Amino acid sequence: MASSSNALRAAWAFIALITLWRVAMLWFNRTDLFVDEAQYWAWGQHLDFGYFSKPPLIGWLIRGVTDALGSDAAFIVRLPAPFLHCFTALLVIWAARAFMDDWVAAWAGAIYVAVPLATVGSSLISTDTVLLPFFAWALGLYGRLAEGSSAWRAVLFGVAIGAGMMAKYAMIYFLLGMALVWLAQPAQRLRPRDMLIAFVVGLAVFAPNIWWNIENDGQTVRHVVEDNADVGALKPSFIEGLNFLGSQFVAFGPILLIAVFWPLFRRRVQGAELTLLLFSVPIIFIVTIQAVLSGAFANWAATAYIAAPILAVSVLQFRRGLLVASQALNVVIALLLPLILVFPDVLRDGRGTPVANRYLGLHDVSEIAADLAEAEGLTTISARQRGLLADLFYTLDGRGFNLRAWTDGRGPIGSWYVAEFPIERPLREQVAYLSETPPRCEGVREIGPVDPGYGEWADAGLRLWAVPAGC
Repeated sequence: MASSSNALRAAWAFIALITLWRVAMLWFNRTDLFVDEAQYWAWGQHLDFGYFSKPPLIGWLIRGVTDALGSDAAFIVRLPAPFLHCFTALLVIWAARAFMDDWVAAWAGAIYVAVPLATVGSSLISTDTVLLPFFAWALGLYGRLAEGSSAWRAVLFGVAIGAGMMAKYAMIYFLLGMALVWLAQPAQRLRPRDMLIAFVVGLAVFAPNIWWNIENDGQTVRHVVEDNADVGALKPSFIEGLNFLGSQFVAFGPILLIAVFWPLFRRRVQGAELTLLLFSVPIIFIVTIQAVLSGAFANWAATAYIAAPILAVSVLQFRRGLLVASQALNVVIALLLPLILVFPDVLRDGRGTPVANRYLGLHDVSEIAADLAEAEGLTTISARQRGLLADLFYTLDGRGFNLRAWTDGRGPIGSWYVAEFPIERPLREQVAYLSETPPRCEGVREIGPVDPGYGEWADAGLRLWAVPAGC
């Protein structure tokens, strides 16, 4: 008992120290908000129950934090990230105690907070980071409900599922895990009454986003199915599948991921390990298939890495040398990786390009474009690319510009900016247009080049064009 208590205290202290390091690194972070981060900030300035590509919780969170702290600085926008991963690690410990002993639980929380997935997620604000605490909370409640029926826990379980869906639709993987447990683990099934309560509560929490999608022609659902899953343009590639699996070994750590898959090679997997396997490994398999069929990003399997640390520690608890070696490697990465964003010019690839290049020079592009537009007396700035629009909206907030997404009004809606801020055509006034090439209109003239000299848009040929009324 004393050993378990010491392990828990050590895990809590370790999680706190890693979190403090990450907050300090955020303070010194010299990169600009990435396109997705800037877009999430913009969502927070236009509160709604849903948005073009994601449900609304991340926008609400950023708005709450920036309003509470009185700043829209990149540090403040990203500040929730390390604390959310800290909270998720604590919830992993709490969830693990429903399945394993305290020693395994302590190690699982310490493992989670140090994996590269959490390290990267603590340096940037993303929907996965907002989702994962709810996934961990739901897993812990599931484990306790499986032990015994409880109406109030069923209510909380429904809240966790519904709130997770309001963060990201990947929460649906939890329902997949429940279905697989129902089929393979009769002893771990929830009571019908608890499931009914959870379903009603979860649906009530998620209902605002369902209604928003109904009112907005299913924008978010269509984006997930048509753009992310890309079901209409399947291009099978086993290389993409292998690349995705390789990215998972990086995201979680090679020793740990092998440990997660190890029970599959046993003759019989049962009990808590089987439950945890069903809440993790199928997610990785599904996204791997997605990667083979039409591509997938490494973070698309993020929800697997809530149950996975608990399972990995359970498998490795009698091979503690491997457990310690894996954790040591991840801790080194956790300490060093944030330094790439603190000193973004230092680490470069084989071509001499900074590894963090896509996070650099973005704000300068917007500032240069704004200065050129002001010098011409133009008050409307437009762009077609989402990456440019995201930073224009963030960086030029409060400068009095009318910011619009350039569109010809044909074809599918490509972004939230096009959906909410399309430019009116034909133009009623002369407009500044930011792009590499001018629009096909008579009388367009170049105002000047927009080149920050470094970062994502250096030497990209960006220009600001004056587009006459009537175009």
